[in-house]
Amino acid sequence: MDFHEWSGEPGKPGLVIDLRRAGALDSLIDRYAKAQPAVLRQVLTQAYNLGGQMAVIEYRYLDADYRNEHSRFYSGTFRRYPSVAHRLHFFDVAPPIELQDPEKPAKFGPDGYLGFSVMRPVAGGPVGRTMLKPPASLETFVSCRAKGTANLFGIDLTAEAAPFIAQDAQLSVCAHATLWVVAYYHHLKFQSPRLLPGDIADAVPSALGFGRPMPSPGLTVNQLTEASRVVGLPSLLYRLRGSGLLPGETVYSLACRYLNSGMPVIVGGGGHAFTLVGYQQYFAPDGSKRIRFIRQDDEVGPYQLVDNAALDYYSPWEVLIVPLPQKVYLSAEKAEALGISRIRSTLLGTGLEEDAQLVARIDRDEVRFRTTLISSNEFKTGLTGRGMDEATATIYQRMGMSRWIWVVEATDAHERDLGNDCTLAEAVIDATDHSRDLHVLAWRIPKTLYQWLPDQDSYLAYRKLSHLPMLRCLSRVNQKVV
Repeated sequence: MDFHEWSGEPGKPGLVIDLRRAGALDSLIDRYAKAQPAVLRQVLTQAYNLGGQMAVIEYRYLDADYRNEHSRFYSGTFRRYPSVAHRLHFFDVAPPIELQDPEKPAKFGPDGYLGFSVMRPVAGGPVGRTMLKPPASLETFVSCRAKGTANLFGIDLTAEAAPFIAQDAQLSVCAHATLWVVAYYHHLKFQSPRLLPGDIADAVPSALGFGRPMPSPGLTVNQLTEASRVVGLPSLLYRLRGSGLLPGETVYSLACRYLNSGMPVIVGGGGHAFTLVGYQQYFAPDGSKRIRFIRQDDEVGPYQLVDNAALDYYSPWEVLIVPLPQKVYLSAEKAEALGISRIRSTLLGTGLEEDAQLVARIDRDEVRFRTTLISSNEFKTGLTGRGMDEATATIYQRMGMSRWIWVVEATDAHERDLGNDCTLAEAVIDATDHSRDLHVLAWRIPKTLYQWLPDQDSYLAYRKLSHLPMLRCLSRVNQKVV
């Protein structure tokens, strides 16, 4: 391994690659991934399909994740590995002339940045921390996106993406990589602590007290869920085989509630683990409506499509693991059941014909329920943007709420499938509520908003509100069926 290649030539901090040139992508694969080309080929292909015309190789990049891997593992091996990495930056513009002149400052337009991928100097696992924009056809369906920033030659660049990393098969295997993806996303999106690969590897033996952490032989389901708890992202575990599912629940209903909320879902099955970061509803050739998942697969690449979970290469899927913020105690399915019950009972109790008609539409499956986890601050600040009138929004904004809330929305199925405003009624639920004494914090039906006062254990009703048009759905996933 040429150590000088990773440091670069004196006075040359990087190299510009014209991706329009024949053989440019193959030259990058030969340079970084001769031993394991598959994942890098996917990354480069996706960057090219996004319209990538230029790549800039940033030499001698000090990547926190790889430096951690190096200090924890590679610095102790007989074979020597450089302690620095390279970072590939992708742009959808042609290389500017200024980059060829060392006496002129680099100039990059902020709108042309597609993202970056760190190249480890490890032939068996070259693709490190990656923040690459989703394919254009999937962008609005990837709900677990966060803004990743980079500074290249003094210029700040930003790309909104789902994080990705490939396992190095030494310090980390697929289970570690999936947890890293989730943890890095939570760090970028919700300001949780930054976790490095060594932190995740340490969480397993420190939690369970057995097995060598490296080279890792792989993790069991219990090890992965316990490691998730130790690093500050306690998980909900759903077993998909046998009697693990409640009546009426499927892998789709379970996973989509969390993906609606922008919460990544780890799947274990077929001897592998990967992370779901979104889903897309589509019409099959027979006219039926189906769901395809979008996953980050550390052994294949980012933004891979799963048209049918039951026929997946890694089937049967055995478990769903959902790492969540610490102050989310109530599961999505319990919140949804509570919200549906409250909305239906209230509609039935008003004695109004229009409310009875709404119940009839629910019974005919014309109105369906959508459940989303959201911070109460974000919920309150986004009310008018969803189309809510000022008077109703003001009542909501002055309510006391927990930091995290579940919002169960009754949505017009037809309008939702078209991607239009579709919310007719909703219930707001405390994500920290007691599982044996559940209450709805607030709920709204046409013309009436109700509030529960927890300190008095009583309810307030705000009547004679304007009859609102349908509101924008809270879900972070584009609801349009393609």
